[in-house]
Amino acid sequence: MFGIDKEIGGLLVVVFLGIVMVSWIFTQLAMQLWGGYQARFTAAAESRLERMFLFLDYKKVFLTNVGLLLVLPLAVYLYFGSVFLAIVTLIVILCIPKMMLKRMQSRRKHTIINALPDALAQIAGSLRSGATFTAAIETLVNESKGPVAQEFGLMLKEQKLGISPREALENLAERVTAEEMDLVVAAALIAREVGGNLAEIFERLSTMLRKKIEMEGKINALTSQGKLQGWVVGFLPLAIIAALVVIEPEGILPVFSTFLGWGFLTVILIMEIFGAIMIRKIVSIEV
Repeated sequence: MFGIDKEIGGLLVVVFLGIVMVSWIFTQLAMQLWGGYQARFTAAAESRLERMFLFLDYKKVFLTNVGLLLVLPLAVYLYFGSVFLAIVTLIVILCIPKMMLKRMQSRRKHTIINALPDALAQIAGSLRSGATFTAAIETLVNESKGPVAQEFGLMLKEQKLGISPREALENLAERVTAEEMDLVVAAALIAREVGGNLAEIFERLSTMLRKKIEMEGKINALTSQGKLQGWVVGFLPLAIIAALVVIEPEGILPVFSTFLGWGFLTVILIMEIFGAIMIRKIVSIEV
């Protein structure tokens, strides 16, 4: 009897040590995954936000994102009782930060492009009055506000730190990543190296960019109806499902709680994505 108890005690010790070892391995793995995700998220947010001159506490941004990842899927599961909706909520929350950053970058670039014709006209006026290119840029930065003044101001700061004018202009084009800015930088570099009337070049560029922006505005106005139709058609199935959840919750419940229903929702999401891509290609016209 004593021998049996001893064997059971030894077995319990082995099981306990095994549980401790497995727990330690999972803890280390979770810490590595946490650290890797935090490093990637913080680095991406920091590089993109600083390029937009937004300086935030990235640790708080990361903790807020993690809090949403933990709370919202659990809340959706407890309210609807659907694992599928909880997973969809988790995926959406994972995609939202990238989508927001991309949207903010797009709006900033659009603002710079719209302000570029007036900025070029102001630089050309300063050049015609006898100012140097650097002095004309300083006047623009001092008298203007917004993203375009921030980008040209950063270019001036780079030159003051010892970076060559050519490299500073190339950095400006790399930060903005727009063909309009590429034209401006190319014109400035050619005028500095080959020679030419930079004021006249900038005036022509200003007129050309103004006409291009006007043409793009007309195209956007003509295609706005198609874009609105795409949004309506895209959200219509989701709106119908939401209405059925309110009107007939018992009838729609199998869609969220069975494998067949999950497959049905997956097919809807895939078709929605393909439809959105096709509509976007139809209404997107490049000038």
